Amino acid sequence: MLRYEDIQDISDGNIYEPEDEVLLGTGGCKGCSHCCETDMGKSIVLTPYDIYNLCRASGKSFDELLVGFYIEISMIDGVALPHLKMDKGCKFLENGRCLVHTLRPGICRLFPLGRIYQNGDFKYILQVKECVVQDRTPVTVREWLGIEDLETNSKFINKWHKFLGFEQKKVAEIREMSGYESKRISEIDEGELEVYAGIVGDAEKWDAMKAEEYRKWKAEAIRAEGEMRIKEIMKLCLKYFYMDPYDFEKDFYTEFDERMKKSLSAIRKK
Repeated sequence: MLRYEDIQDISDGNIYEPEDEVLLGTGGCKGCSHCCETDMGKSIVLTPYDIYNLCRASGKSFDELLVGFYIEISMIDGVALPHLKMDKGCKFLENGRCLVHTLRPGICRLFPLGRIYQNGDFKYILQVKECVVQDRTPVTVREWLGIEDLETNSKFINKWHKFLGFEQKKVAEIREMSGYESKRISEIDEGELEVYAGIVGDAEKWDAMKAEEYRKWKAEAIRAEGEMRIKEIMKLCLKYFYMDPYDFEKDFYTEFDERMKKSLSAIRKK
């Protein structure tokens, strides 16, 4: 989930690299599960890699995680994305400990770090108002994240971030185009509207309706068609990256790249 606050308001003002030491050490969060028990809203957004790992760790499919209320799908930054269901705390928390800790989602690994995207890449920030543990000890970002092959994972994060930007832009373009065309239909004179109806194959509709009835119907139909295209794109992205099961015997990043190519090709046709 993108945040738009001033970095000075939410962080210590520093930008960190993987080898930098940051006050992150919590002693394994012993006796504390505050962030996991708190209503975090939709903030724990899940990447395809997160779903891959959650399915491995839990032995459940994406659909089973969904119907079991471990996760849900919401509109986030203009597109449909899955996130942990946190209204009553995380369902993977049991007796104060995480059942999927070794394969926990990326945002859980980051906390209380955040990412700041600049010039096609990202760095890390320390969010100072998030973690309730006091007297934290210095730990390198790399050690805190504990991600095997962090460089490959970071490349994946960048690809996914850029893909979401592409999806968001596509959705915005469709909505803008349908809004423009709907507005144009609402404003052209009756003669032009009749010609338009003939060109787009609505001659029978035109004959069956009064001009203003057709105008209202067509403007709404254009908006509805645009929203349908948007829903198709979002469903397609959810299917390719989340719903279709991953093969745990294959390298995730290779499989992700293959799905990315298929998804981009399909979206461009919409």
